[in-house]
Amino acid sequence: MNLNTRIFRAYINHFLPREVIGPVIIVFSLEGVIDGIFNLYVPDELATLGWGIVFIFTLVIVAYWGTVDEQAIGELQDRIEEIEEQQATDDDAP
Repeated sequence: MNLNTRIFRAYINHFLPREVIGPVIIVFSLEGVIDGIFNLYVPDELATLGWGIVFIFTLVIVAYWGTVDEQAIGELQDRIEEIEEQQATDDDAP
C-alpha cells in the first residue's frame, strides 16, 4: 500500500483546521492550571487513566466534528480527487 502524503495532509487539514490549532496552543500554555484543577477531582493513582480518557474523548469529538459538516466533507473529497488527478497526470508524463 502506497501512502500518498498529499492525501494524508488533506485529511489532517480537514480534521485539524487552523481554527483548532490556536486554541490547542492556548490550552497547552495553561497546562499547569488545567493539571491543578484536574488533580483536585482525580486521585493521583488514576491520573494517567483520567488523562487517557480525556484524550480519547477529545479525539472522538474532533472526529465527529469533522464528519458532520457536509460542505467541508465535499471540499475534502474534491481536494482528494484533485490530488489523485494530479498524481495520475504526473505518472503519465514522460
